[in-house]
Order: sequence, then structure tokens, then C-alpha cells
Amino acid sequence: MADSDSEYEFYVGAQTHLEGASLAIDGTARIDGKIVGKVAVKHLIVGPGGVVQGDISGETAKIEGTVEDSLQLSGKLTVCSSGRIRGKIQYGSLETMEGAKLVGEISTDWGSDENRDVISDRLASFTAAVDEDGDDDDELTG
Repeated sequence: MADSDSEYEFYVGAQTHLEGASLAIDGTARIDGKIVGKVAVKHLIVGPGGVVQGDISGETAKIEGTVEDSLQLSGKLTVCSSGRIRGKIQYGSLETMEGAKLVGEISTDWGSDENRDVISDRLASFTAAVDEDGDDDDELTG
């Protein structure tokens, strides 16, 4: 491991397996082993051999290993090329490297209501244009 484990409030080594865990960590946690359970953490790092299964919540996460079930972040999710996430994924912002895998229900906060209105207006215009084009096709085939 390149990083020193003293940099983290919580560290799970490569040979460690925690099952049924319910953790609340006010700081950074690095997982190089396996955790099955509920994890609430400010900053999560899942190392290349790390596995986290369960409900995970926090601010930010850097995933180099595997995460399964539920991941809910208010801030940035970084998924490295070796990272794998499967399940319900919610984040504030997203960065993925080539090779990263995300499978499941993926969502983010749109941000301000102003952006949502612009997107809604564009969608309405697009839908109207498609409907108009569809009417012309009916006349040609009918």
C-alpha cells in the first residue's frame, strides 16, 4: 500500500473481513479488505482489492475496488479504472476513469431549479417536434 494507514481514521487491511458491521466514521476510511454492513463515512477510499457490501453513505468516495448494494454521496464519486460499483448509486458529481464499471440505478442532483426549467423547456420543444413529425407520417401511411 502506497499510503500510510495512519492517514485514516479507520483502516481495514487486505486480510481483514468484517461482517455485520455498522460503522459511523467522522473522517476518512480506507478499505483494502472486506466489509459487509452499514457504513457512514465522510470520505471513503476502497482500495484495488477492497470490497464493501451494504449501505454506504458519505460525502466523497474514491473506488478502486468493488462496492455493492447502495452508495449515497453528497459530493464527488471517483471511480478508477479498476473500480466496480453495482446497485443504487447517488452522487453530487462524478468522475470515471476508462475501464470503470457502474451497474444499477444511477442518479444525481440536477442542482438549481433554473437548470431543471431549461431542460424541461427543451424536452417539451423536442416532444412537440416529434409529435408533429409523427402526424405527418400518419397522413402518408393512412
